[in-house]
Amino acid sequence: MEKAGRKEKIINLLIILTGVLSALIRLYYIYYTPSWRRQHDVIDFGAGEGQAAFIEYFHQGHFLLEFDPREKWGFFQPPLHHMLAAVWIHAQELFGIAYKNACEHVQVLTFFYSLLTLFFAFLIFRYIGLKGETLLLSFIITALHPGFILMSGSINNDMLSILFTVMTIFLGLKWNEDPSWVHTVLMALTLGCGMMTKLSSAFIAPAIALLFLIKLIRGGVNTFVSYMTKIVVFCFICGPLALWSPIRNYIMFGVPFGYTPEVGEVIQASIAARIFDIRCHIPYLSRITNGDPYDEFNMILGMMKTSFFGDENFAHAMAEAGHSGAGAALMTVFGWALFISGTMLALICLYCFIKVLRSSVFIPALSIRAYLAVLYIVSLMMYVSFMLKAPYSSSMDFRYVIYLIPVQALGAGLYTGGEGCSIRGKWIIYGVTAAFAFSTLALYLMLGRG
Repeated sequence: MEKAGRKEKIINLLIILTGVLSALIRLYYIYYTPSWRRQHDVIDFGAGEGQAAFIEYFHQGHFLLEFDPREKWGFFQPPLHHMLAAVWIHAQELFGIAYKNACEHVQVLTFFYSLLTLFFAFLIFRYIGLKGETLLLSFIITALHPGFILMSGSINNDMLSILFTVMTIFLGLKWNEDPSWVHTVLMALTLGCGMMTKLSSAFIAPAIALLFLIKLIRGGVNTFVSYMTKIVVFCFICGPLALWSPIRNYIMFGVPFGYTPEVGEVIQASIAARIFDIRCHIPYLSRITNGDPYDEFNMILGMMKTSFFGDENFAHAMAEAGHSGAGAALMTVFGWALFISGTMLALICLYCFIKVLRSSVFIPALSIRAYLAVLYIVSLMMYVSFMLKAPYSSSMDFRYVIYLIPVQALGAGLYTGGEGCSIRGKWIIYGVTAAFAFSTLALYLMLGRG
């Protein structure tokens, strides 16, 4: 009994240390990454367009958009993140911080959002029943995933959108257990605010709708009115929050729903090529502009690579910083280590997740398994559909569905804690996870020299 208690304390300490390490590596990344570097749709403050300019637009005292958002690139997005960032800049100026520095400190907001996302991922793990080694495994995969390191320093609206999405996933689990008014209203607020940040937060709406439908069917006639009332109130709260911006843009300026401008290089490849062309001569995205023989367009490879490195070649970043010899070569080695271990871990997590969803041994409640399955499948379908409908290099970026990382990590934790996973299997998963974590830390620590 004493030995078990000591083991539990050690694991709890490792979880805390992992969280601290995750926060430190994200802070270090922000320290060496200016607000214009490795961003998406941002450009820079003072550029007059891009999402940084959208933040400045609200900082200048504008309350709502007063012109067709298609006239300025990057202004088509829902404005919640940009409004909050503008308020944050104003708050800093009240304390005497120079405007230029206050703009750089917008990364403090996204860093805070990334830590809150990790916290709610932890709550999901605990709610489903992970503890001990299984909790530590899922937490390490999520806390040290390089996608969240990149997102912590990204000043566009992605990180806040992901935070609201993960919060909604957690609240969906809570609502399934206890469909109280508190959970109903909170879930409506997080989904609505997520879509007021970025419309792709709607990817998880079908999973929420499934929970509603299950309750209506299982409840029967006796509880139909009660559940239906909560669903209606949910829609009345969530709908206006989520859709007021695109509806306003449509009414005032004729902007089509779901409007997305052309971004990046157009991908000219068949659907078959985007699936089966698996050339991979470097761990980073292949770009002709970088001297590579072709532009990357395979959706699966693009998804994997952008989840680890974004759309930048870190070896080139080292060379540009004057480390063209051993520094760039070592960055390529670390890149391959992260790509290989990360791809292996993603496949392992996917396998574990499927095994978990197929058996009531891991998650007894069918409604939760159905919820997670629909959440995962619909998100990937919407993501792939977006890549095909918007055939630009930027649409392959995994940031649109990075909230699936804790979902897959949950599957790995549950499966390794079950009887179906052999001792050998557990150690393989632990070893791949350790290699993945080490590669991530090594790569992003070394990137600071660039």
